[in-house]
Amino acid sequence: MLDKAVAAALSSLLLLGAAAAHADGAQVAELVPVNPPTMYYPAPSSGPAPAPAPRTVAPSAPSAPAAADPTEKTGPAELEDGWEGGPSRDRDGKFAYCAIEGRFDTGHVLMIARNIKGEVNLGMGIPGAELPGSEQWKVKVVVDGKLTRERRALAPKPDMLVIPNGKDEELYTALMNGKEVVFASDADRMAFALKGTKKVLTDLKTCVDKAGAVPPIDTRTKKAATRPDELPEGLADLLKAAGVRDVKRVSLENVPKGERPADMAWRIGPIVGGIRERMVEEGAKLEDLSAGYVDAMKKRCEGGTPTASLSAVEDLPGLMLRTGSVDCALKEGKMHVSLTFFLAPSRLFTILFHEAQEADIGLADKVRDNLAEVLRRLAVNPPSAQPSAQPSSSPASAQTGKP
Repeated sequence: MLDKAVAAALSSLLLLGAAAAHADGAQVAELVPVNPPTMYYPAPSSGPAPAPAPRTVAPSAPSAPAAADPTEKTGPAELEDGWEGGPSRDRDGKFAYCAIEGRFDTGHVLMIARNIKGEVNLGMGIPGAELPGSEQWKVKVVVDGKLTRERRALAPKPDMLVIPNGKDEELYTALMNGKEVVFASDADRMAFALKGTKKVLTDLKTCVDKAGAVPPIDTRTKKAATRPDELPEGLADLLKAAGVRDVKRVSLENVPKGERPADMAWRIGPIVGGIRERMVEEGAKLEDLSAGYVDAMKKRCEGGTPTASLSAVEDLPGLMLRTGSVDCALKEGKMHVSLTFFLAPSRLFTILFHEAQEADIGLADKVRDNLAEVLRRLAVNPPSAQPSAQPSSSPASAQTGKP
């Protein structure tokens, strides 16, 4: 059972100063669900803003020649700071592989992933690219002009190229000890300086050997972070998919971690939202988790009359979903919290809540209902290709373009 101490205190966000949302000029767009976000769960993530679209080693068509641009950098791309990464898990919560990535001064992101079989994928993020997912390209991988591999590249996403290599320890060792790796197609050539790869690829192998039971891999000196007034990309995508506009992040930095009503909070005009994510025990049921959370909230309605309602639990493909609300009737008026609960097979229990005063209850409920509809659509039609350089050397993967 989820510890009741993690339940958000009723009205706590408004008492933290978020009621300033009622200031003149607050705008709330009409909430209409749009296309689902690419991330299945609103797990916080961050990173620097993408650079202008750089060139790619993949031509727009297999035989299309590429004209040389004399203004482009001709030497190897340089790592901007360091590498970051760690383990990844499948939708059932099981360890899948480990991966690292580094951003380079050309705007590209170089990714290296390894699974427990020792299979390695190389990936390149190309912001702004429009690569057709139905095609494959012949690509040479060359390390220091000595070791050469001829591979086929896939595009699991329009702005991402993945090169499966299977199990190739000679290539892996070369990447650890080399100075430069080149990706060359018939139409283009991209070189990356291999800085810091000896340590980071050693850490990557350790991550796999220990099935992900290691600290995050991070050799950066300047830690990238989401701007204080912005939400992480995945969470922002989820809210956007629910039709929410003009979201403003609410800082919780001055609240002790043990007393924070949410992992992250935001403001949408006159209402305040928040998210909590927790791993729960094996066999935990959404019905019990959500009921326990609601009971804890009702107890926080000091000096008022609490009421609550919860919908039936929806058993969706790969997702348990439930919605509800809690009201606290006070002399000063009613406080209302709209709730969206969902439980993943990985045992990740997520609570999204939106708190409003009596005049804005309809808006808070609309946000809740739209979020639930987006999650239903995602459960039934999950994204077909996640942005990952997950290792896979199977012919079926190569044919479908999925990593």
